[in-house]
Parts: sequence; structure tokens; C-alpha cells
Amino acid sequence: MNKIFALVTLLICIISGCETIREKNFGPEFEDTKLTAIIKAQLAREDTASVQAITVNVDNGVAKLKGTVNSPEKKAKAEEITRKVSGVKDVVNNLEVKP
Repeated sequence: MNKIFALVTLLICIISGCETIREKNFGPEFEDTKLTAIIKAQLAREDTASVQAITVNVDNGVAKLKGTVNSPEKKAKAEEITRKVSGVKDVVNNLEVKP
């Protein structure tokens, strides 16, 4: 009987905890954080070496790229990748080209 009570109590805690997490996972701040992570992952998939020199910040769906890349093509590609991420409203590309 005590094991069943403990199990039911645990399940209630888990369910109510998940509800709390779910409530906090919505809103602009969460969305911007999610977009930042997705953009960084997409950039890393394209070129792991370059992504280390790129900082990504998203604010209200506007992605800002800052840092250095070694060619104009990589600058353009980083912007292209960022624009393709669903939820990104605009891109501010402040990447500098330094060969």
C-alpha cells in the first residue's frame, strides 16, 4: 500500500512539474532562445570551424549575426542559413570578412 501511495505521489509530482515547465516554455523569450539554438546548430552543420567565430542573438525573431568569417561567400551563406530557419523574421548580418 505504501508503494502504491509513493508511486501515485511521484506521478502527481511529475505531472504537475511538467505543467509548470510547459507554462514557462512559451513566450517570446523561450522562442528567441530556441531560434538561437537552431541557428547555431544549422551554422555548425554547414561549417564547424566558422561557427566558432560567429555570435548569434535573437530578439523578437530578429537574428543578429556578429563575428568574423574568412570569405564573403561564408558571410552570405551564414545569412542564408539563418533566414531559412522557421520563425526568423529578419536577419542583421554584422559579420566581418577577415581572410
